[in-house]
Amino acid sequence: MRLDTAGVAEAIGVFISGWNEHDLVRHFSVFAEDADFVDVVGRRLRGRAAMFADQSARHAQRFAESSVRTLDLDIRMVRDDVALVHYQWEMVGDRGPDGTGHGVRRGIFTFTLCREADTWLVVAAHNTESVV
Repeated sequence: MRLDTAGVAEAIGVFISGWNEHDLVRHFSVFAEDADFVDVVGRRLRGRAAMFADQSARHAQRFAESSVRTLDLDIRMVRDDVALVHYQWEMVGDRGPDGTGHGVRRGIFTFTLCREADTWLVVAAHNTESVV
């Protein structure tokens, strides 16, 4: 089995840096066109275009000054072309739904990525916020 954890980590890095640079095109560029995404409040979004449309308005307001950092990144190669990733994150700068701020938030993404030629793409993601 060819273990390409560096390529998987690079894709997750683009996801993170896209968020922190407030470049949602870059942020979602690592998702397959038909990817599935369950967001932190449990809504299921289907396809990169739906994800982008949903987050664009929120990112322009609530998340405009937010940034995330990695607490832990665990990559498990399921096959040479499939990876399972658990990405623990911490966010600051979230203004919250009412604009008053949320303080520090933490959570974990679970990503499934598939290699298409030499590119790793997220085909499914699930975000869960830690409440403790």
